Amino acid sequence: MRAEEMQTTLRNGSRCLLRSPRPEDGEAVLRHLRRVAAESPFTAFLPEEISNTLREEQAFLKRQLASPGRLMLAGFVEGRLIGLGGVGPAAANRKCGHRAELGLSVRCRWWGQGLGRMLMDGLCREARHMGYARMELSVMEDNVRAVALYENCGFERFGLLPDAYRTEGDSQAAILMSKVL
Repeated sequence: MRAEEMQTTLRNGSRCLLRSPRPEDGEAVLRHLRRVAAESPFTAFLPEEISNTLREEQAFLKRQLASPGRLMLAGFVEGRLIGLGGVGPAAANRKCGHRAELGLSVRCRWWGQGLGRMLMDGLCREARHMGYARMELSVMEDNVRAVALYENCGFERFGLLPDAYRTEGDSQAAILMSKVL
């Protein structure tokens, strides 16, 4: 699915374009994911695990745009991708078809500028329009900024998954969160 383009202003005064990433954004999406994974300890993946080729990423973005039950929303400042979120089915079976899963990433230097909230609001609104009744996500327990954002957006904690993430001998739990749309 494709989101309507929207111009907005971040807290620091930067003009930000919100829109669905297109196949021609494939290189920017891959670069964004690798940069976020390198600069933030709160991603579920490492930079080297972003393994799609440019062609694979372009095909993925094309499928996302064509899928009625999936949506990606990106924030661009001066043509640079600085934030990315996505929503899609939480499971493939019909009994779970009312549940959506959400993912979100914002470049560290843009934290606190309101982009995460804008992406969350847009994704939740569009998920409702797509027919989802519930949105779910998981977040690293130590990611207090993200937990606060999600709670401010109406998400509630419903569980804790111990030892969900491991890096270099360290273990971290995942907070499981949900919101009725």
